[in-house]
Amino acid sequence: MRRLSMGPWLRPLMGLLGVALLPACEKTPPPGPEIPVCSEPGIPGMELQTQVRPGPVSTQATVDIRTQLESIPGLTILDEEQVDGFRFFTLDFEQPADHSNPQGERFLQRMTLFHSSGDAPMVMDTEGQAIFAEPIAAEPVYLLGANQITVEHRFYGTSRPASGDWKLLTIEQASADFHRVVETFKPIYGARWLSTGVFKGGTAAILHRFLYPDDVYATVPYALQHSLGLEDEAPGRALAQVGDEACRQRLAGLQRAALERREELLPFVDAMAGEGVRFDVLGRDRAFEFAVVEMPFNFWQRYGLAEWNCDSLPAPTAPARELFDFVSYVGDLAYLFSDDGLELNAPLRYQYATQFGSPRYPEEHLRPLLRHPGEHEVTRFPPQGVEKRFDRQLMERVEAWMRNDAQRMLLVHGSLDPWTASTFDVNVCKGAYRLVVPDSIGFYGVLGELNEPARGFVFGKLSEWAGVPVREQSSNPFQRRQLESRWRAKAERWPRLRTAR
Repeated sequence: MRRLSMGPWLRPLMGLLGVALLPACEKTPPPGPEIPVCSEPGIPGMELQTQVRPGPVSTQATVDIRTQLESIPGLTILDEEQVDGFRFFTLDFEQPADHSNPQGERFLQRMTLFHSSGDAPMVMDTEGQAIFAEPIAAEPVYLLGANQITVEHRFYGTSRPASGDWKLLTIEQASADFHRVVETFKPIYGARWLSTGVFKGGTAAILHRFLYPDDVYATVPYALQHSLGLEDEAPGRALAQVGDEACRQRLAGLQRAALERREELLPFVDAMAGEGVRFDVLGRDRAFEFAVVEMPFNFWQRYGLAEWNCDSLPAPTAPARELFDFVSYVGDLAYLFSDDGLELNAPLRYQYATQFGSPRYPEEHLRPLLRHPGEHEVTRFPPQGVEKRFDRQLMERVEAWMRNDAQRMLLVHGSLDPWTASTFDVNVCKGAYRLVVPDSIGFYGVLGELNEPARGFVFGKLSEWAGVPVREQSSNPFQRRQLESRWRAKAERWPRLRTAR
């Protein structure tokens, strides 16, 4: 498959159609406190004059940052380098495995720090999984001339308690991790703190803000992933409307072709064993079928970010090798369903099965061709032999808070991302906004591509919340490099899946 440019989805948008706002004031909210009527029109067409007030500055600004880091108990500097004008540190920070028992087990949580100035705002990037290896800061960091501290989520990457006690993987414990980081670094960075995150990391930023509302002043999550139940059907229904109808039909045709030609394609799954990719847990047939079922969801979720688009779809009659390469790559066959992939993603699926919920992937249109219908359920995946009791009470409280009371929030989404269908409701009357950018997945970089008047409004809010002006730049260094590397950092773990170039 040829290498594809990812520029088209980020091309400047036209006029007022550059942004679609879905304010909660225009929706019928679920039962709960009545949302007051307000005159706040939301993002489109609103001009905003912002008077920037500088925030407090650090009293340690004259002390070298490395010296300050070395003085923090439990913090280890693993590496320092120069990245895009920042001093970039890789760190390990000792955390309690159980914050209700701080004298008990401890673990090292991986973090990174982009240091610009002790007087600049701080952006906290709450990762929802492992830290990406590529050292590129989030969009608000470049827009605001800010610092960034990125915190790996517990149980992912290297940030794993030795006990492996799954009961310690909760929203509450993870948010307490983030809170300790804020408490530790605020004496060094005394200006305004904002939080951000992409995908599940965006959800983590909201959850941390809910449980510790005084830690950061504002939150800007990108393409956050939120489900409305253990098997949320909303993202699946969105797949019937996303993008171009002809493209959707071609994807469905590829799913049917892959299942109809199953016996022709399965030998390629067997061949992966020679490269160390095994499917003993699920079995090759079940793993292959699950990848086919998830393929359209993955296709749209990463559209323009990964190496595919509607023009790159193979024909259903394509040679078996070409068809398999596409299905296995887009469907994340090895990354999600191999034995190693199941182990790697066990924390994610455990969280889905206990507190977060997950999407239900449409399979009705494939039922005559499925051998394992109804088995694609998150509770069936590893970790095995572990109690997974689904409890939505905390998420319901967060949803009510977002719908009625959350302030200084900007949820950034793209119309192509199926997760957008299940995002939180917000109340513009409280100064919380939801942005849905057409023909986009809402990844880092979209704010800098907005047209007026939405661009001025959003930049005005960022400036107001951070207490500094937005830096107007003709181009930000992350916008292309970020798109070229962040997601592919995951794909490169499975180079054998990448299609031939």
